[in-house]
Amino acid sequence: MGTIFGIYSADNQVNKEYCMNMLERIKTYSFDKLQAWQREKIFLGCGIQYDTPESCLEEMPQRYEASGLSITADAIIDNRQQLLEQFQIPKNLWNETTDSRLILLAYEKWQEDSPKYLVGDFSFAIWDEKKQQLFCARDHVGKRTLYYYHVNNTFAFSTIINPLLTITDMRLNERWLTDYLAVDGILHVTECNETPYEDIFQLPPAYAMIVSSKGIIKNHYWKPLENIKELKLNSDEEYDKAFREVFFEAVNCRLRSFKGVGIMLSGGLDSSSIACVAARKLADKNEILKGYSSIPIKEYENSLSKYYIPNESEYIKSISDDYDNILVNYCRNEDMNSYTNIDEFINILEQPYKTFQNLFWYNSFAEKAYEEGCRVLLNGQSGNSTISYGDFIVHAKTLFNKGKFITLRREIDALSKKVKMPKRKIEKIILKVVIPYNIRKIISSKIKHRNYDKFSSVMVSKNMIKKWNVGQRFDMEGYNQPIERYYDLYQNHKYIVDQLAFSHIGTIETRISLANKIAIRDPSRDKRVIEFCLSLPSEQFVRNGEQRLLIRRALKGIIPDKIRLNTARRGIQSADWVQRLKPYWKNIRKELECLVSDDGLIKKYIDIGKVQEALKQIDEVLDEENEESLRRLFIVLIFYKFLKAYERG
Repeated sequence: MGTIFGIYSADNQVNKEYCMNMLERIKTYSFDKLQAWQREKIFLGCGIQYDTPESCLEEMPQRYEASGLSITADAIIDNRQQLLEQFQIPKNLWNETTDSRLILLAYEKWQEDSPKYLVGDFSFAIWDEKKQQLFCARDHVGKRTLYYYHVNNTFAFSTIINPLLTITDMRLNERWLTDYLAVDGILHVTECNETPYEDIFQLPPAYAMIVSSKGIIKNHYWKPLENIKELKLNSDEEYDKAFREVFFEAVNCRLRSFKGVGIMLSGGLDSSSIACVAARKLADKNEILKGYSSIPIKEYENSLSKYYIPNESEYIKSISDDYDNILVNYCRNEDMNSYTNIDEFINILEQPYKTFQNLFWYNSFAEKAYEEGCRVLLNGQSGNSTISYGDFIVHAKTLFNKGKFITLRREIDALSKKVKMPKRKIEKIILKVVIPYNIRKIISSKIKHRNYDKFSSVMVSKNMIKKWNVGQRFDMEGYNQPIERYYDLYQNHKYIVDQLAFSHIGTIETRISLANKIAIRDPSRDKRVIEFCLSLPSEQFVRNGEQRLLIRRALKGIIPDKIRLNTARRGIQSADWVQRLKPYWKNIRKELECLVSDDGLIKKYIDIGKVQEALKQIDEVLDEENEESLRRLFIVLIFYKFLKAYERG
């Protein structure tokens, strides 16, 4: 994989200065191969980082004179065998056939529908000389990013934003930045077309577009919610077998590596299941799987309830005990914390970020894995909504909405026995869940949240909220609301394929991947896994009070029972993030005080009074009691540093 970039000029020859400037910005990254190609109206480039065996054979951009097609691609295609057979490529040439060649053959056969037939992580651009058009596409779940600029007759694109800023003036997108600050939680975006910069856009996940002299035509090519057919099988054993077939293929096809394979490992079901399946496959070839797990600093003092597990090493050890080809690196990262690498991560991500509690160790995993010879790094980022899905509240609402009240009664009884919670307490929770949201909202507004301020927990300027009509837009989209909204299984499906979530995660993964020259891959986000999970009835995820039922049942004998049957405790990573910052608090506070006194751009976006109030709450002592105030201050501090970087140009 790597980076693609290019320019299309609809009516003139491409500006050579633009081409050279883009190429210079691209060179700030490390590639195994960097090439560019120009011909009249079109300029294409590609920086390749070797990850799969086939990637070492890539020559991109690649032009095919007979067809008049040229391609640049940032891609790993996972359904290779299916495509190789479809295109009748002789078996003796399979290992020589690159992923970009398969993409081009797919385009020749299916034209603008070609992305539908590809499985994997990709963004690509194909120049069709005969049609005089550029065809661009991004994969189904947005694992790879694709940004573009289009003004007058100049269209430019890139995997990253920075090269595009050589073509247009670097102007901040006020609306994007205001929403970033205004939305509570770790989400960076409220829509997935815009970016922090004006005139720089991104192609959303599962979208393709045609660019020609007539303009841009976009196509949303994957809409899985429109074609869900419930899978009806005769027994749990049949569901388990069907799940294993899909899931095992999703893992195994991601083990193609130019060198070694690693995995970000926790003691939970998602990464553990991927690790165990991968280890079995790698063992067939006498290969190892290198695991990387974050554990607290030695000085960590645990003040959490017994339900939470801040150090999951005893659970992870049960995996390495069962699979001797899994070598685990327990990473304390004693010299790292949420403060030490802010400027570096702003530069890598090209935007402010809120994932500061875990980004430093997440990046360190990629760095260490590369140093230890891995070129593919697995994770289970999306597992909670796919392979290990199963939430009792969702199941209860599904049963209620279907009128299955007797079954719901039995489920409440079963859960009560399983978790040793009084039935009355569960019934009270379920009653709240099944009352329609609008009714609960009206009641709440008159009793508990009479004067609710949806922006009380964020530090964005009131002027910017008003200027960009944030309150009304957030009400329409459901952000920062006073009460929680509950969904049944079918309503919840839209969040499993939420483009905002895909885009949020994809932005981070693409950048960390590029910065460390390693492909970050998630079998739990495979489109086939997603489609399979969308097809399952609710009782395959929850039954008899047992949550996350499918994976516990289907992977019996594969995942250690210590993890598979654990329902009493839950791992929590980055539990020590506040304690890591204690030695740095004076420096952090000093920077925040500089922010308060800065008369620059920051005062346009931030409510300085709220910053001062949070600083007073923490004062000189930093501890877990001040965690929420610290979290808000960090969001502002990182945003401040982003603005200072912008002001420096």
